[in-house]
Amino acid sequence: MKQKFFFILLLLLFTHLGYSEEICETGRDNIVERVVNRSYPSVFVPWAHSLLNHPRPDDIHEWSYLKNMLAHRDLFWGGGFRSTHFQFSAEEGVRLASPAGTAEFDKGLRNQIHALNPNHLHLISIYYYGAHPEAYPEDWPYWLRDKSGDRIQDEGWSELLIDYTHPEVQDHFVQQAIAAAKCGIFDGIFMDWWDESQEWDQELADLYHGSKVDALVSLVRRIREAVGDDFLIIVNTNTRKVPRSAPYVNGAFMEAIGTVKGYPRERLVEIENALLWYEENFRYPQVNCLEGWGLPSEPLDSPKNQQWARVFTTLSLTHSDGYVSFATGIPGSNHQHIYEIWEGHSQEHAVGKSGDHTHQQYWYPFYDAPLGRPVGEKGRRYKTPKGVSIEGLFIREFRQTQTITLPTSAIGVASDVNNTVHTLPDLDGEIYLLNPTAPRKVTRNAPADINNDDAINILDLVMVANALGGQEPDLNADGVVNILDLVIVANAFGAPQE
Repeated sequence: MKQKFFFILLLLLFTHLGYSEEICETGRDNIVERVVNRSYPSVFVPWAHSLLNHPRPDDIHEWSYLKNMLAHRDLFWGGGFRSTHFQFSAEEGVRLASPAGTAEFDKGLRNQIHALNPNHLHLISIYYYGAHPEAYPEDWPYWLRDKSGDRIQDEGWSELLIDYTHPEVQDHFVQQAIAAAKCGIFDGIFMDWWDESQEWDQELADLYHGSKVDALVSLVRRIREAVGDDFLIIVNTNTRKVPRSAPYVNGAFMEAIGTVKGYPRERLVEIENALLWYEENFRYPQVNCLEGWGLPSEPLDSPKNQQWARVFTTLSLTHSDGYVSFATGIPGSNHQHIYEIWEGHSQEHAVGKSGDHTHQQYWYPFYDAPLGRPVGEKGRRYKTPKGVSIEGLFIREFRQTQTITLPTSAIGVASDVNNTVHTLPDLDGEIYLLNPTAPRKVTRNAPADINNDDAINILDLVMVANALGGQEPDLNADGVVNILDLVIVANAFGAPQE
């Protein structure tokens, strides 16, 4: 599903400006760190930055509001960033530019978002398959045309289709990606309409210059070769597998289009399987983005929609290290509302204002749950105490600790662990001593050898876990058996005993 603001794109995306311009070529913060360092749940949004349950100003693009909305999300994509947009002319080709003197200003605005959310990622869309009628000249040779020579409009949308199977027009979109990669404001690109199926290849096949599937694979391969590794590529696959594109792609936009009644079990299983496939087959770092759709007849905070939001959030958490969104599911610009999207919106429709709510979100309280980072395997079924797996029930562990690697072995004063690798729980601190001269307190063969079997292993961990809340074994002598004692045992796995 494509978010279409082509009346805006005409002005912003491919405009011939009448004033001096500045090419955007600025540095970029490390992308991998922002992917792996974020905590969960991790929310993304495509195109629509506003949140339906947050106060809405008259101008939703006013900067103080916009930056706070973007900072709520860990990943966003759209048509550009403030004054920085793609521009095209027959003489100069494709550029990512802004009015003179504003490129660094826009980078400063981007840094304001990072100050609120250091792990935020911002992508720009590349519309290789279609464009506004005024984006390129009418006689541009790469419009898709019917047998009569007329340009073809995308059914249900305002843009005209492009024959992206021509190698020459692929050059154009590769140059767009290169321009985005040179501009540190953007961390990657998003491309819609990604399908490697034979059915898709045959649709309008007699009008395209060549195979659409071959063209997609060629385009993404050429882009990856041109932009290198430290740049993200996300494509909209819905839930389709794309093995030929997989080596070049970091993530899928899993636009899991729903129904008026929600999602049957078979559809959820399809989503689970596709998400696991993307996690296993796409290139590192994976940034898979799962979007569920709400029941369009009910507000996003209705009990049923809250339930579906929890389903998609936990599905993302148990099956991926990715991002999640749950949106209204009201498709298209021409629609009727059974409920008021926001106060006064029905009056906006009454005077002829339209809008696309497809990807608009509600910020649920459980998005703020401090899960930390995943440590368990993906797609693992829950087992009862008797070891029986329950169909359709999944479990995954997350942790709120930090792993610290020191250049040499040191002893933690509180943990009494002597190693180069230590685990530090949240809201805690530790002092590490190098070559300590004071004797260590030892109450058994090794502090973490709870059962004195001369091995520190899962048996010791289980004994501490079973004693949580009690007084023994209180390894750090703080008066109670708690998570800190578990950390001591976990840190001691494989450590030399004295």
